[in-house]
Amino acid sequence: MPEKRVLIVDDDVEFVKLYSLFLRNKGLEVSAAYSAAEALEAIKGGNPDVVVLDVMMEHFDSGFNVSRSIKESYPNLPVILMTAIGSETGLDFEPKNDEERELLHADAFLDKSASPEELLEKIREVVR
Repeated sequence: MPEKRVLIVDDDVEFVKLYSLFLRNKGLEVSAAYSAAEALEAIKGGNPDVVVLDVMMEHFDSGFNVSRSIKESYPNLPVILMTAIGSETGLDFEPKNDEERELLHADAFLDKSASPEELLEKIREVVR
């Protein structure tokens, strides 16, 4: 299987470094963006196979807006939304069905406390 291209979008530089290193060591090609604008530009130029996207960046809902933009322009590009909202608030943001997933404009959802291994598994799941 050819190397898959992952775009990680997060304003947390340490998170990006840690998860990028792990994914590269597992044979994936990883690029990074640190804002909503950078993310949309990186998708145009990088042709990723999957986008891992933080929900809260510059604004509370930046990730949702970026995800919606991605799905409008690239409907077949898988998006994994990651957030610390669930672990910080105790609220469950996991979509319960396809309709909720579609409303969030994402193919998968993962709490930011997920391990790098859990992220890798989710990437493999949505890229199949």
